[in-house]
Amino acid sequence: MSPAMSPNREKTILDLWERAAGLDRWKRDDALLAEEGAAPRGLGARNIGLLSIRTFLFGRFWKLRSNCSNCGTEIEFEVNGAALAQDLPRAATAGVAVLDWGGGTVVARAPTVDDLIAVATRHDTRQAVVRALVERCTEGTVEALELTEAAVEEFGDRLEQLDPAAIVGFDVVCPVCNHGWPATLDIGDALWIELRYAAERTLVEIDALARAYGWSEDEILRLSPVRRAAYLQLVEAA
Repeated sequence: MSPAMSPNREKTILDLWERAAGLDRWKRDDALLAEEGAAPRGLGARNIGLLSIRTFLFGRFWKLRSNCSNCGTEIEFEVNGAALAQDLPRAATAGVAVLDWGGGTVVARAPTVDDLIAVATRHDTRQAVVRALVERCTEGTVEALELTEAAVEEFGDRLEQLDPAAIVGFDVVCPVCNHGWPATLDIGDALWIELRYAAERTLVEIDALARAYGWSEDEILRLSPVRRAAYLQLVEAA
């Protein structure tokens, strides 16, 4: 039996789906990460944790899609999630970093999920969010309200570099028009889409077999994939 199709994996999928369903984005990720203990606050650490969950549930290879920003063609590519998790830095810069900026020095730290939650509730545009992050994550000579938009963007990039695993992306080339672009992966959203689909598919199968044979959820989950598929074919043929 494939690890991703074992009863324990399916039960874990259903448990995680039940725990996270209906929550907003960040609380949903917290619920998924709670499977391995307290959810980390660092963005990179959260990405690594979510990758670990995805690999455990669905295997190391992950098929992803991105649309070409030039011609719109949908591109499918495969990522080795286990290797990606190993390649990503294991943690953000410890404590704070001193950055040179505008002839002076600025004490800065990497943004956390709590920073993102705080600024997202008060600002609508990306520029406003980045500006607010600069204010929250720096001490020193930087006054975010006095920076130009270009300077805010540049300093936002400097903050991102303090936690390189916070943003996961891939260089993709379109086979149709040969255009290349960086495809960013939102690991939490992508994992949730896959997890929800798997849970809903399993629930449909449980419902059909429970109605037909009166079996419990645990009894159905203990069936091998081959036997379950055979019983489902009998139910559909009846």
